Amino acid sequence: MNYLHSSNPTGELELGATSQPWLVGDGLFETLKSESGQLFFLDRHLSRLRESAKELLFTDFDEDLLRRHIEELRARTAEVERGRFRITLFSNGEYLLSHVSAPLRIAPQKLIFSTKPRFSGSFLSARKSISYGEASFGLRVAANNGCDDLIYLNERNEVVETGTANLLLENKGSFITPSLDSGCLPGIVRGVFLDWFKEVREEVVTVEDLKSASGLYILSSLREMDLVTELHDRNGLVQKFQITAVADKLRSDYLINSRSVPNS
Repeated sequence: MNYLHSSNPTGELELGATSQPWLVGDGLFETLKSESGQLFFLDRHLSRLRESAKELLFTDFDEDLLRRHIEELRARTAEVERGRFRITLFSNGEYLLSHVSAPLRIAPQKLIFSTKPRFSGSFLSARKSISYGEASFGLRVAANNGCDDLIYLNERNEVVETGTANLLLENKGSFITPSLDSGCLPGIVRGVFLDWFKEVREEVVTVEDLKSASGLYILSSLREMDLVTELHDRNGLVQKFQITAVADKLRSDYLINSRSVPNS
């Protein structure tokens, strides 16, 4: 069994079909990368979940019990060599855990700008909400334009993120990622890069910054650091990127360090 629910951790999956948080998408989630039974950055993920739940006035949940259930499911699914471990926390304090195989995705990304802004000050900005309709629609819009995801701008025309990942721009050997004031998610891998590498910093990012970038990458828990090969603007112009030697070393250093200290 690759699922575990807080109300019935030892039996079959139970989740009421008429549960209000489930019906209205009132919950948070965290997605962790797993390799050979190891969960990456668990403490960081739980810290973000705890903070978001507090800010959104969720019912308190027992974090110690949650950690025990995470360990129980991790041990129960030890056969998963490379996987996606998901924690879904509902506003009533219940949670659902799942752990499934997630084959390595190495396809470079093609991005296109969204035609609709994201409001940086909304209640769900910077939250991993299960209310995922906007991002799902954005993926369909991108696919209809021959791309993989959208790049969102906020009401100030600042670069925020894609529908599924943070952004990392390269310019002459240094790297910037949009600041949290943009409304972007405080991504786990984004935070690791900022903590570990002095050449990575956060600041306001503009469309002009994207146009002058020598490299563009996405950061996410499952894809880690992945190359963006094409950026399509609203006029049909395409900007192409290749990974640079400096970026390749940065990615290599991250992979080495994250495998040696996966929960740091």
